[in-house]
Amino acid sequence: MESGCSGKSSMENCESVISGFTDVSRDSCKKIFIDIMQERGLKLQKKTLKNIKIQREQRDKVEKEAPADVLAREWFSQDKASVDTRTYLLDQLMPTVVHGVQSLLMELEKKKVLEDDSVKFDPVNYLGEFLMRQNPEFISGTEKSAYIRGLEQVVADLKDNVFDLEFNRLGQLKEELKETQDNRVQVEGIQSQVMEKRKGALSLQFQEWTLDVSGRIPLALVQSALKSFFEVISQYASDHKPVYNKELVTADTMEHRLQEEEFIEYIYPFISHLSTDLFQEFLHHMAQCADMFRETIRHDIWRQKFSDLFIACDSGKVGFLDRQRVLSLMEKFYDITSSEAETWQPRNPRQWPIIELGEMDPADFWAEFQEGDNPPEDKVENPTTTVSVIASSSLPGGEGQKEAQSEDLGEGRTQKYRDEMWSAWMLIGAEHRDEDKRDHQAEDSSSRVAHLIEGKPWSGDLLTSDLAIRYSSYGDRSEEECRDAASKFIDLRTIISDINTRGPSRIPSAFNDCALNLPQFVQLMETFVGEVAPLAAVEELTSFIQREYVETEEERIALLAKVRHDTLLARQKLVLQALFEKWDNDGSGFLELEEIEVVLAKYKEGMESEVVTKGRESLSSSRSQRGSRKLSVTEFIRYILSLIHQLPGPEEEVYENMVEFLTISVERTQAEKLRGASRRKWLQHIQLVAETSGGRFEPVYRAVFQALYKDAEAHGNNKKISASIALLEQSSVRERWNEVLRYVACTSEDAIYLLNKTLTRDMKGVSFAAVDSGTPQHVPRIQYHGNIHLWNTERSEEEKKGSLIVLPLMDVQQRVFGTLSIDTLRELRDRNIFLTHEIHFYQGVTNAFSTAYHHVQRQRNLVQLVSSALAWIYSRAPNIRAINTYLMEPCGDKAQGYVFRNMMHTDNSTGVSEIYSSPATLRRRDNLFRDYLFKCADSSEVITTDAYGERHIAVPIRDPSGRALGVLDLNTGHCRDLPAHEYQDLQKMLQMLQSACYEILEEEPSRDIQKKIVLEAEQGPGQRRVGVLFHRFMLQDLRQCVSKLDHQSFAELKSYKDPPVMVHSILKAVLLLFCPAWAESEEIHSWNQCKLKVNTDLIRKILSFDPTAQSVQLNPEILAKYIKGIPRGTVWKQGSIPAEHLYNWAFTCLSLMELSQKMQNTQSPSLVSLPAPNQM
Repeated sequence: MESGCSGKSSMENCESVISGFTDVSRDSCKKIFIDIMQERGLKLQKKTLKNIKIQREQRDKVEKEAPADVLAREWFSQDKASVDTRTYLLDQLMPTVVHGVQSLLMELEKKKVLEDDSVKFDPVNYLGEFLMRQNPEFISGTEKSAYIRGLEQVVADLKDNVFDLEFNRLGQLKEELKETQDNRVQVEGIQSQVMEKRKGALSLQFQEWTLDVSGRIPLALVQSALKSFFEVISQYASDHKPVYNKELVTADTMEHRLQEEEFIEYIYPFISHLSTDLFQEFLHHMAQCADMFRETIRHDIWRQKFSDLFIACDSGKVGFLDRQRVLSLMEKFYDITSSEAETWQPRNPRQWPIIELGEMDPADFWAEFQEGDNPPEDKVENPTTTVSVIASSSLPGGEGQKEAQSEDLGEGRTQKYRDEMWSAWMLIGAEHRDEDKRDHQAEDSSSRVAHLIEGKPWSGDLLTSDLAIRYSSYGDRSEEECRDAASKFIDLRTIISDINTRGPSRIPSAFNDCALNLPQFVQLMETFVGEVAPLAAVEELTSFIQREYVETEEERIALLAKVRHDTLLARQKLVLQALFEKWDNDGSGFLELEEIEVVLAKYKEGMESEVVTKGRESLSSSRSQRGSRKLSVTEFIRYILSLIHQLPGPEEEVYENMVEFLTISVERTQAEKLRGASRRKWLQHIQLVAETSGGRFEPVYRAVFQALYKDAEAHGNNKKISASIALLEQSSVRERWNEVLRYVACTSEDAIYLLNKTLTRDMKGVSFAAVDSGTPQHVPRIQYHGNIHLWNTERSEEEKKGSLIVLPLMDVQQRVFGTLSIDTLRELRDRNIFLTHEIHFYQGVTNAFSTAYHHVQRQRNLVQLVSSALAWIYSRAPNIRAINTYLMEPCGDKAQGYVFRNMMHTDNSTGVSEIYSSPATLRRRDNLFRDYLFKCADSSEVITTDAYGERHIAVPIRDPSGRALGVLDLNTGHCRDLPAHEYQDLQKMLQMLQSACYEILEEEPSRDIQKKIVLEAEQGPGQRRVGVLFHRFMLQDLRQCVSKLDHQSFAELKSYKDPPVMVHSILKAVLLLFCPAWAESEEIHSWNQCKLKVNTDLIRKILSFDPTAQSVQLNPEILAKYIKGIPRGTVWKQGSIPAEHLYNWAFTCLSLMELSQKMQNTQSPSLVSLPAPNQM
């Protein structure tokens, strides 16, 4: 064995050696062969080069000894008529013929034919024989005579200088290539000049920025300025092409900074292709951004002082200060400052925007005539410092340019180069004008140092740029309480962490009329001091507030107790929500009350059964007491908390015992836990898609179908399903039934059969049974049911073996507004019925879809409401140039909190509002120069500021809790202070808009909504009601104003013998609403007749008048003839309170009449909802 192994090993070694030797030999031979071939190639190359050199020397020697015959130049001519013939002769015939003639003459001389006539010689035959023997195709290498060489030069000159040769394509290409190269060199030279000039302009522009101590600026600022310029230009671009030819990716931090050279090299690729005009706009825009940044640094110093002031005043570290006390101190400081008559004064803290519109006296909105009218041109922006790029001069054209080129080149090619040259020169034409001015600016810039802020260079830090983010958890103990709850209830730890993660962002602060958190306090103080306050005044204010703001020990203890109680309650609700989700493992969205009561009856072995029995009393105001035995998460939390309050013992101990008991009362397997976790994730995704959809339903439909598909694949035995969503609509007058179901979305396989189809009550189906009962309708076997309407009539019997379930879609008021249908007709397997846990999940999908659908609908309603409000302000505040409506959405980056969607742009000069189908997204890090929008949303307070050289007023749109849902960005251009009447109208519009928003956002039972209906137009579907809601609030407010008028108020109007035309027109408009027959009579033009109608009866009619009622007979056009021609400012200047109120009331009535008429003429289908019966 061992020897055998040794022999084998030796053989293998020998083979390895032979193989290695063979490889080495092969490599050596290959190397030798390569070396030999390289040596042979080098020898051949040297020989060829030597022969070429010899031929060149011989040719030069011949040229030197016998230069080309100048007689050949006689053939050269610019005559284009014979150029083809001459070129052909000289190139193809003459070289051979001349050589033959020379030989012929030599032969004649040799035979002396000319001297002796007896010599027989035929010159033609000789020449022919010579040409045959000397055919150039077969004979080469003969020495050329001087004349032949001269002819060759003539041919070359003809080809180079005369272009009308059909066969001379090579010559044409050479000439075109030469001209192209010349043009390219010239254009590149011009573009090089453009680059140098523009980089010089960027170098000057860099000096406009406030630099840090190292002479640098943050890259994020430059990127934000570039992005904002792109957005500004895109608004005016008709072709919608991108401004930049390079992708712009913004930095996340302010740490990366640029020096001057880096600044130029970074920006230039973005703007190198811009035209002169756009480059001018770009420099102007960058200068505006530099000015804004300088103000940002200055305000950052203030905001840091205000932040320190808040922390100093918040002695209990609860995160809040008393708002009313702060306002009181502001009033005191304002009075002191006003009495000292200094040059600077803060804003009046008794007026908006320091205080809320709801805190103002209603009389201040309509009848404040003491102030003078401030025209916008009296107060305009200071001009923004900018670096000028000089405008264009004439197009240069050198003296050496060839005039014949435009004739010889094709027209298109000539035009192309002409345009290219013109564009290039236009780019730098600005550099040839006003050189002295530019040099002066350069000298000023080179001698400048970095801007000083309050006498000091900028440190390079913006301490309060992310104030709301950094202090979002200041005084907030929710994170700590969440960790504590997770540690106490280990079985609920995962669910608690998940709920806390997906919760709303804590960055935006809810408005509270009694308390201010840190971002709100800082913003309120900044608004109070204004924009031009000296640092000394800011320091004086902070010292005054810190000295005067004093809390007693009792107040501090009470505040700490309140914060502790609120935190404890929030923790209890968080844990109970997690407990609810554990019980509701399949995500149905509800729990059976009887099931909970059965478990609670075993608490402490039934000793507390009496308390459990009384627990239903806490649900007296909910639907559970009215018959439903299903609890939502909100009702479950209220129900358990009410039991805890009633049970004996310390409340915290009872709470922990109850939660622990309910937690261990329900056991889930690992598979059930995983199924529940995945289903919760899919349901949460539906809601997230709705919140980030930009007001569109299509992404929500898609998310619902994706959730159904994923669940069928993961937890439904991989069955194939189809799904559809139908919404209830008001049927037309011609149809028999009051409502129909219209299919608005379905899976792709059924789109051709279902999409946009309507189902009526007289058709087969169980959908209306689900609508009427408010419960799911499950059909396990479709082929045996007999009352199922199949839209695809071509299905065979084999394709009808599936199951069907129709679930009602219900809103928070328990009204059915549609159905969700799911079937397995596409599944070929027999076991394709829906199991109980699947049905529970489908009910959760309907709840999630209902929440998502109504979220999107509320967004649309808000935009429609804002559009109505802006239409009202359109003709009343012409100094408002434009309004952008932004709504907030969750941000993928949790640290940033939220983003804005630009939902609508309103041009107030035309009154036209454009609602965007795909709203643009604004992120905080990308819009550093529009941070006022984010400050407004963070603090839920009004902000007035300058942006890009224009005045902006940012107003939050709040939900009922006080958090901002969006922001209205009002642009007043160069008008810093609106005229008094426009300012008052704006305040009134914002107050009514916010009140209307509260009403449509509040989730109240339908009967409460019916109580709030004031106008006939509100009795229709929800969309119709939203369309008139703003004007209804305005009408109600004006009714209150008119109700305060009395005989003494009207005495002024009646005292006119010959009233102003405006006053008479207002009264005409009011009286025509009650006396439409006067429209064609003389009475309406008689002042004496009109003023007789001004009495208490007129006030009574105004208070009850409904301009949308069917009984109103007046044509709106007649009313518009009297009221719309009166400028709002003229009414205000008149100074008459009755005329003011009557004008506004008539104007609002006209708006409502026009809206009502427009809605009647619009025949679009209206969505409806039906109340579901009580579920016993």
